[in-house]
Amino acid sequence: IQLIEQASAAWTRMQVAAHGEGITITPLSGFRSVARQVELIRNKLQSGAAIEQVLSIIAAPGYSEHHTGRAIDLGIPNQPPLEESFERTAAFSWLAKHAASYGFHLSFPRNNPHGIVYEPWHWCWISI
Repeated sequence: IQLIEQASAAWTRMQVAAHGEGITITPLSGFRSVARQVELIRNKLQSGAAIEQVLSIIAAPGYSEHHTGRAIDLGIPNQPPLEESFERTAAFSWLAKHAASYGFHLSFPRNNPHGIVYEPWHWCWISI
């Protein structure tokens, strides 16, 4: 998982703090190139999804926070990755309470203005 240096340091501090409280949070995805974003969208389209649906779950190439190296998708062991059910975990509760103090925010809450589906697993480092 690649992040810019400041985001990586903040992520490490946040993960250690969560672990100290008995919460395990696992990084699933960090930096993503524009070419990889194109590949993800192409795969969805080839599987039969409509472009409108695809762009509600994957940002258009050039517009993803993952391109900046500041976004990280998070999960927990033994749970399906990148699922809305993540919001019902102790890890999400911990993040909702503490992530901002490490400079991270939930990028795509319910009814966000970006038109992206709710992603409780997607957090972006802004700074503190």
